[in-house]
Amino acid sequence: MEEAEIPLDRLLEGRASLLLCYPRFTGEEAERRLEELRGLGVEAIILEGRHEVEGLKVLGKGHVSIAVEARVGDEVYALKIRRTDADRESFRDEAEKLRMANDVGVGPRLVRHTDNFLLMELIKGEYLPDWIETLGPGDEELLRSVLKSLLEKARKLDEIGLDHGELSRAHRHIIVSGGEPRLIDFESASTDRRVSNITSLTQYLFINRRIRRLISRVIEPPEIQPLIEALKQYKREPGDENYRRILEVCGL
Repeated sequence: MEEAEIPLDRLLEGRASLLLCYPRFTGEEAERRLEELRGLGVEAIILEGRHEVEGLKVLGKGHVSIAVEARVGDEVYALKIRRTDADRESFRDEAEKLRMANDVGVGPRLVRHTDNFLLMELIKGEYLPDWIETLGPGDEELLRSVLKSLLEKARKLDEIGLDHGELSRAHRHIIVSGGEPRLIDFESASTDRRVSNITSLTQYLFINRRIRRLISRVIEPPEIQPLIEALKQYKREPGDENYRRILEVCGL
């Protein structure tokens, strides 16, 4: 069984080396990437998380990357590893978009990056749907506070022209940590398309059947038709007044 924390100088000795250049492993590429990790100051990889790759616990797995925990000195961070079959040659663009989000207080804090790795703040918590399922009577204000905070973050991204790109199916892109919702995973973020963070997120929260049903166990969700009208107005003219109208319709 693979140990949970693997020092970098032993990483190539076991199965966890597969994570370095998944899904097509070569010793030469693994050695190159090991040097990149040393340059980032990473001392160990930690196999923890709710997902698995080849039987190894990880924080997340997507089409572009695998995310694991990594130790740098006494600190533990999230480390995204670029897949060898990714549709992009480096993390430079994602790092730039994450910096933009960080500048307005959104997203995990970017620590540093190379072409194949992104080292970021580790956000521990529950995915939004799982967190909502833990709520019950008496949690109305807490839920409203989290939902409003989420929309405020989406609004900040709209204001800087950065579209997250995954908020219409955000079940794995929002983590609630200590009662604070955090938007994660900016690999699809873009400044080249029209921003739709508010419209996508609001539809996900209040029109998507699964999430709407979860929310309705705690608070009364907004009526769909007035919400659709408010979203259309915001899409036409995404100013503060129309944003406040969305919050009003949502009871936030």
